[in-house]
Amino acid sequence: MRDNNVVVIGAGVIGSSIAYHLAREGVRVTLFDDADAPSSPSASWASAGGVRSQRRDSREWALTVAAAARWHSLSDELQASTGFRSGGHLHVVEREEDVDELRARVEREREAGIRVEYVEHSELRQLAAALAPSVIAAAYTPGDGQADPRATTSAFSSAAVRAGATFNRTYVDAIALHERRAAGVVVNGTTHAAATTVLAAGSWSLRLAHAAGLNLPISLRAYQMLLSMPQRPSLAPTVTATNRALSLKQLQTGAFMIGGGWPGEIDEQSHTCRTTQESIDGNWSVAAAIVPALAPMRPATSWCGLEGDSFDGVPLIGPVPHVQGLYVAVGFTGHGFQIAPAVGEAVAQAILTNCEPASLRELNPAREGGIA
Repeated sequence: MRDNNVVVIGAGVIGSSIAYHLAREGVRVTLFDDADAPSSPSASWASAGGVRSQRRDSREWALTVAAAARWHSLSDELQASTGFRSGGHLHVVEREEDVDELRARVEREREAGIRVEYVEHSELRQLAAALAPSVIAAAYTPGDGQADPRATTSAFSSAAVRAGATFNRTYVDAIALHERRAAGVVVNGTTHAAATTVLAAGSWSLRLAHAAGLNLPISLRAYQMLLSMPQRPSLAPTVTATNRALSLKQLQTGAFMIGGGWPGEIDEQSHTCRTTQESIDGNWSVAAAIVPALAPMRPATSWCGLEGDSFDGVPLIGPVPHVQGLYVAVGFTGHGFQIAPAVGEAVAQAILTNCEPASLRELNPAREGGIA
């Protein structure tokens, strides 16, 4: 084991991935979470599990390309099922005036190394016959798909433990600080010392950062998910759409899972959320407009999870300015699942080498508008 030890706060998919990648390099790492993560209302528990490499901010391109190369073999690597299924992903458009921009985006992403193509007419219907006649074209990433976020999170944390990490199932009271240096974490009045402290606690990161005098430029948000009763298999790719708040997929069970950023209600005091009928009705209506077979159905169940939304829509990953030894991986804004394997690897590299990888450079927390 390497001498410099690391504590990671948060055993969601991001924190668990970071712990795994550090442990496999021989770092002494302890993962802290107050439950067998993921649990309600964490983002890793509530996530739709979309593995989508297209339609991302250019600052995430390097991470998404690196992650896409690993998803197909990730279950083998972690020695546990992630539930990954490669049915592809379609981002669809319904208006002629949106086609040119779709084509231009496809070209930009192809130049960045993303395996994406423009499809229309019969080719589009062969990929997804269930789509409404209003859908005229799409960007298609054949290597994308879906996975089980809870299984993937557990696979990462279990692999971390097998590699030598310790999973401390304990609530973290605070980040231990000493003269503007992070010295580990405080649990039940006892300091667990560390050379590097990684804050990757999702929506709980706000509370811990605030107690440490750190103002994270992220906001607490609740996002809803809907699930139908099982249906006959009819949709292999996952689907999103221009001008519609929608994420849509059919699971292996036959049930349709529907999301897209529709808000739930937040109780900040208890750090919980609940669904709203307005968002349920709106989300289902949008989904039925894209896949008409959903129109006569209703959700069998619904839930929501809490997420930290970054001030500019992309995560903050890197060392905290003016607090030595503190590293953050926060603000994933509802789209951190696909890039989690690459985030873990890049953060481990950064901590091991004390050098920022190129893939994280534009996500540095000290960027304009970030942590001052």
